[in-house]
Amino acid sequence: MPDSKTGVVFDFNGTLFFDSPLHVIAWDETAQAIGAGHVDAHTMATVYSGLPNAEILKLMKPGMDDAFYSQWSRYKEAAYRDAVLQMPGGAKLAPGAVELFDALKDQKVPFTIASASIIENIRFFVEVFHLDQWMDPDLIVYDDGSYRDKTAMYETAFRRLGVEGAYIFEDALAGLDAASKVAGARIFLIDSPAMRPYVRQYPSCIGTVHDFYEGRKRLETEGLLA
Repeated sequence: MPDSKTGVVFDFNGTLFFDSPLHVIAWDETAQAIGAGHVDAHTMATVYSGLPNAEILKLMKPGMDDAFYSQWSRYKEAAYRDAVLQMPGGAKLAPGAVELFDALKDQKVPFTIASASIIENIRFFVEVFHLDQWMDPDLIVYDDGSYRDKTAMYETAFRRLGVEGAYIFEDALAGLDAASKVAGARIFLIDSPAMRPYVRQYPSCIGTVHDFYEGRKRLETEGLLA
């Protein structure tokens, strides 16, 4: 792949921003509010993570109309953003992410984010983390209601970057499964005990990384970065 036109695409939540506990809190609050019981970290990681909000809500509360899913998606994300702003010491990108962004920008490797987050969250992330110093916010792919699944989001990210293939960084089973269906994808999975059993099931998953210091080293080994 390094000999072709290659980029990098990052999932965001749980990948660039280690915020999984905040999502569990927000989804648990939302699930209880709609009468769907509790959500724990294991269910979030193995069933819901990586899916668009509407699809998660449909699993929690099937048979409702689009207005219901839209309303409760906004409710969940507002609760999540509040939790981010209340983080002790302020929200920070995953270790090594800033340094990797700098290297990708300096070496003119095209990269962007493909996230199942809604536009309100994407704008929030751009502002909180100043993402526009590294990437064009207009190239970020997010859940605007038009994508059938995360696979389609990754395919769109490839097209926006103008690349034939890309290294994808993911953290969740649904995201890993979606990325594995994209032609030209080579996937690094953020290491976690819950995800390790799935790595060998996906040939396009070429390994795990603990953080983006390690992620940069892997991209150097792959020949994408000097």
